Amino acid sequence: MNYPNVSSHTYYTINQLVAAGRSMASAYQTVSFDLFDTLLIRRIHDPDLVKRPVARYISALASQGKRKISWQTVQKIRDETEKAQRLETGRTYEDQEACYPVFMEQTLRGIFGSDYTDDLLNKVTNYELHMESSMLIPRAPLLELVKELHLQGKRLFVISDVYLPAIHLKILLDRAGILPYFEDVISSADTFLAKASGRAFPLVQKKFQIDEKTWLHIGDNPISDGLRPVESGITSLVLKDSDEKFRKALIKRYHNYSKGRPFYRGRALQ
Repeated sequence: MNYPNVSSHTYYTINQLVAAGRSMASAYQTVSFDLFDTLLIRRIHDPDLVKRPVARYISALASQGKRKISWQTVQKIRDETEKAQRLETGRTYEDQEACYPVFMEQTLRGIFGSDYTDDLLNKVTNYELHMESSMLIPRAPLLELVKELHLQGKRLFVISDVYLPAIHLKILLDRAGILPYFEDVISSADTFLAKASGRAFPLVQKKFQIDEKTWLHIGDNPISDGLRPVESGITSLVLKDSDEKFRKALIKRYHNYSKGRPFYRGRALQ
């Protein structure tokens, strides 16, 4: 369906986007936010780096049971299992999404065999969420906007395309101190309907009875958070943050330098 009066607006600094959100807020009753790289940013440049300590943790657990397996092999098994699930999902759904509890259980069963237990999955999940939350920081200007919108009585949602289900995202948001501001959290891992294809927006609209004409969406991806909501009649604000791009590039450089010169590990941590 074509919505000629609905558009996507792009901003190149966080302050510009927040100012636009404030000025437009009175026209909208519902505001949804992307999670990663929008509401929360990671201290590290590559989100996949979080997976490495988890692989080491699984390797250590395996060694306690006399199963010798390197963390690199654990990581390879995880990657292959997740990839297989995405390919399987793609046979039924437009979005090739994955669900962490499913592929991680398969990963652990493949490594531990008959020693697998649900308690093992819980341990690994809790460890991964701990590592993930330790790397996440709320964007202060957006957090202030969220608080203001909440005080104004707006309906606020988080919508994320990620393999972590909503129950896990709520833990991350709670640890970041911002969960109470949101009516609900929606993850593509629970339905395999993502923002990337645009399928998530009609799903949310129907479930929560939202009038798309009074719905504003904010994110950082020009397709998933820009084009797709507009296709569903939702006005969108897209952040293309040059400062954040520079920060990630700098951290990546320090990370690469640290492989040969340990001094730069401290610089990366700063």
